[in-house]
Amino acid sequence: MFNACKSSGTADALVDRFAPLAIGMTDSIDDGDALNYAAALYSSVANGQSVNSAHLAGKAAIELSGGEHELPYLATAQGIDPTTVFLVKHPPTG
Repeated sequence: MFNACKSSGTADALVDRFAPLAIGMTDSIDDGDALNYAAALYSSVANGQSVNSAHLAGKAAIELSGGEHELPYLATAQGIDPTTVFLVKHPPTG
């Protein structure tokens, strides 16, 4: 994730060459909004949500605080579905 202003082009370039997924910002983002997004994103990932769900949770956190929730941008490589990508898998219980 690029928690930097105007980094959506970098995210696109990354998925074109190296990574299956990258997150950038489409324009300048307020520091508070960036922190809210990152906190919601990472806690959602840690709780076993998909990358797409975590991204949407981050955008919702910005929106709830009155910020520019459309700035975070999720870039995906061809053939990658972020709704099926999980970075944390919890062990089965029972």
